[in-house]
Amino acid sequence: MTLRQTENSSSVAREAALEAEVVRLRKALDESVRRAAAGASSSTIEHEREIAEARAEVALQQTRAVRSEQAHADLAGRQAVLAASEARYRLAVESATDYAIFTTDLAGRITGWNSGAQNLLGWTEDEVVGQPANIIFTPEDDRHAVPEEEMRLSVEDGRANDNRWHLRKDGTRFWANGLMMPMRDDEGGLAGFLKILRDLTEARRASEHRELLINELNHRVKNTLATVQAFTTQSLRTAASLPEAREAITARLIALAKAHDVLTAECWEGADLAQIVADALRVHAGDGTRCSWRGNPVRVTPRVALALAMMLHELATNALKYGSLSNATGTVDVSWALSYMDGPKSDARLRLGLRWEERGGPQVTPPSRKGFGSRMIERGLAAELNGEVDMRYEPAGVVCTLDMPLDMA
Repeated sequence: MTLRQTENSSSVAREAALEAEVVRLRKALDESVRRAAAGASSSTIEHEREIAEARAEVALQQTRAVRSEQAHADLAGRQAVLAASEARYRLAVESATDYAIFTTDLAGRITGWNSGAQNLLGWTEDEVVGQPANIIFTPEDDRHAVPEEEMRLSVEDGRANDNRWHLRKDGTRFWANGLMMPMRDDEGGLAGFLKILRDLTEARRASEHRELLINELNHRVKNTLATVQAFTTQSLRTAASLPEAREAITARLIALAKAHDVLTAECWEGADLAQIVADALRVHAGDGTRCSWRGNPVRVTPRVALALAMMLHELATNALKYGSLSNATGTVDVSWALSYMDGPKSDARLRLGLRWEERGGPQVTPPSRKGFGSRMIERGLAAELNGEVDMRYEPAGVVCTLDMPLDMA
């Protein structure tokens, strides 16, 4: 048996004993009355009656005292249970450090503030208690009475759930999921509001980044398909036979895929120009001993990387068929450098200058007509890169230079 049960049992027993005493005293009073009727002296009867009434009154007071003690014990028990419940609630709220949890009165003034709210929002409990909850809302939301609208919805619907920007003490913004619920008293009356916030800034940024990547992927796929369509059509139109067309299309697809591999390894955030050049030359020159490349460390955007990869592929293919890579001794040298345009310092724009130079191959003569590769380099890629391309068919070998603004990539 618990201590509480023992105390209750003892109180019940005392109350029963006192009630029995009251009954006994009442019987004594009745006996006094009976004796008076039988002829006892009036003074004796009166004395006995007074004694009986006094004892009955004492017994009644003792009964009331026991009941008062019982009521006090019950109240103390309820207070202990309430204190334990409040302690558990406080522990739970304070342990939720990933959540900002606070309460407000009916006017929207803050009445409670957990440690999670301090961690997320920056204010201490002493700083915010008594302040309007509007301090965590952005100025634009405050102007549109969003805090008041949340309170109204929580009363009407039982809860108000939203996702919006909020403010920290230092003025920075964060994206949060918010839940507001009404608090009610024992009679069901509205007593205030409970607000719970969770920081979802990183999740929102990830979602935005994902959406950006999807849009970028759609754009890239369309551009890639347009490129494939263009060189496939031109390859079929200019090839002497279907096997030749198939070979040209396959080679161009491989060049495009190589550039895609480099960009994929970099999560499509850009590519190292040296890697783009190296991959393009190794595909056509085997171990690369007859090709060299050098230049400043440069990272280019995905669009520029794909355009340069196709340009280098066409130059290397032409060198392999007719130029310096068509014999056993010719070489190819690719170099690049960064520079700034002439103009005011504030308007200076970084430019990339790239040079392709062939040496040691058969003597070069300008072609009677330009093929698809030359037209793509001089027109299509120049326009795509907003740059200038110069193709020179010097006797010692083809020289191709490209000048383009990097900030336009």
